[in-house]
Amino acid sequence: MYCPYCHKPLTFVTNSRPTKGNTQIWRRRRCSNCGEIFTTHEIIDLSHLVVVKKSGEVERFSQAKLYSGIYGATIGSKMLNREYIVDKITREVNSEILFLKKKRISSQEISNLVLNKLKSESPVTFLRYLAYNKNPKSSKEIKKIISKYI
Repeated sequence: MYCPYCHKPLTFVTNSRPTKGNTQIWRRRRCSNCGEIFTTHEIIDLSHLVVVKKSGEVERFSQAKLYSGIYGATIGSKMLNREYIVDKITREVNSEILFLKKKRISSQEISNLVLNKLKSESPVTFLRYLAYNKNPKSSKEIKKIISKYI
């Protein structure tokens, strides 16, 4: 780790704690060269994961894309602490994806993980996310999809 002050690679960890539901590590570091103290946050990188889309196209997993998809479903709702809830669900879905120990995952599997989290957290957001991601064609199909999650 390079020091952000003197740019030398001689730093050591003085304190470390898990944060954000044990999905990140907060570290206090000290530079051996200049003595300055700074903080870093360590998160798991899921960019090795390949997502298979409905069309069969493949792309690298993007946490930003997951977050924006969930956040987009909250727009227009009167949800309190929107950013906190979206961030929490994104972290929980990331953890579940890691737990699956897969190198490839379908966009449908990711969508199902998000929907299972949203149904208890925010029913309105759940329905919006469901409508966008499942793209139902009729009211009968909507009922069938909703019954799967309820």
